[in-house]
Parts: sequence; structure tokens; C-alpha cells
Amino acid sequence: MRRYIIFLPSALLGLIAGIWLYFKPFPYEQQGNGLVLLLVAGALVGGLLGTAHLLEKYVPSFSYASKLLERSLAQFKISYLLAFSLAAISALAEELFFRAVLMPLIGVWAQAILFGLMHPAPKKAWAYTVFTGCAGLAFGYATLLTGSLVPAIAAHFFINLQGFLELKRLQLKR
Repeated sequence: MRRYIIFLPSALLGLIAGIWLYFKPFPYEQQGNGLVLLLVAGALVGGLLGTAHLLEKYVPSFSYASKLLERSLAQFKISYLLAFSLAAISALAEELFFRAVLMPLIGVWAQAILFGLMHPAPKKAWAYTVFTGCAGLAFGYATLLTGSLVPAIAAHFFINLQGFLELKRLQLKR
């Protein structure tokens, strides 16, 4: 159980966000219907995963970060249930904290910078933190555009799930 401690910060952020939102509800008014939310989520997933693929292929700093992340998560025996659970908890908690709590207080750019900084990497892997900050910017603008957290939560979930499933695939190859 101790090995899952690295996921504790996300869970704590979610708890803080839940308490905050109990007293101060989400401030944005939803724009568009379910189809719009689905299309925005799909665009986020496609755009961010496509960008990550290109960065992995052409930016050594990003591929180095990917390898570091794979090594640091290698201790986990990833099951499909664990992949789903970790992706869901981290996406929901981080989106509630960064987009629902922080963004109305400090703005879209500042929350994106903090989101990137919460995903630190060594100097040699700087591209990962920059990419994560850009993802936070995309999630933030999607939330502002739609007035809903649904696209950001869904996209964040699928991006994290893809990462955990890729880790599982690599573990099965060994």
C-alpha cells in the first residue's frame, strides 16, 4: 500500500477541492449541450495525445521524461482496474482543484503554470513539465469555453488511462 503514496497529493487536492466547492459552488455557466462537451473532450484527447506522440518522437527531453516515468511507475503491477481507478481519481481530483477552485481565483494562465509545476521533472526532462502546463492551459480554456468541467475531466481521464495502459502493455512485454 505504501507504494501508492505518490498518488496521495492528487487525492488530497481533490479533497480540498470538494470541501471548497461545498461552500463556494462552481462559478461558470454551462454553454452548449452534451454533444458540444463530447466534441471538446475528443478534441482535447486527440490534440494532447497527438502532441505527446510527436514530442516523444522528436524531443529528446520529452522521451527522456517518459522513460523516467515508466521506471518510477514500474513498481506498480498495473491491472485494468488499477489503471482505471488511478486515472479516474487523479483526473477528477486535479480538475476539481485546478479548474474549479484555482482558475476562478488566479486565472487560466496561473493555474496552468501551477498545474505544470505540480508535475515536476528533472532538468533534463523539462519538456514534460512544459507539456503538462500547456495541457493545463488547454483544460482551462476548455472549461471556460464550455462552462463545464466535463470535457477537462474526461480528457484528463483518457490521457491518464492511456498512460497507465501503456505501462501495463510494457509490463506484459517483459
